[in-house]
Amino acid sequence: MRKTIGVLGWCTVFITTIALILTLLTTCQFIYIKYFNSYLTLQWCIFFTMIVWAIKLIDLKSNINNKIVYPVLCMIFAVGTMFFIFMGVY
Repeated sequence: MRKTIGVLGWCTVFITTIALILTLLTTCQFIYIKYFNSYLTLQWCIFFTMIVWAIKLIDLKSNINNKIVYPVLCMIFAVGTMFFIFMGVY
């Protein structure tokens, strides 16, 4: 299970990187791809990546700092991204 979450985490990072590149190319008008003409697709990719990485970083065997801080930071980024999606900032 742990290995599956690790692979899923790196797959979401790869998809987010591709979304970032395509969003930048589309917003700078080098190419046009319908779903990447705003930041909404990129924001959803960041949201799902941060959720998966928060799950991936939960380690029950480590000390309290590493067990709490990094997953909470990932969740803060995910909640912040979701806030901007619902506020219509894209």
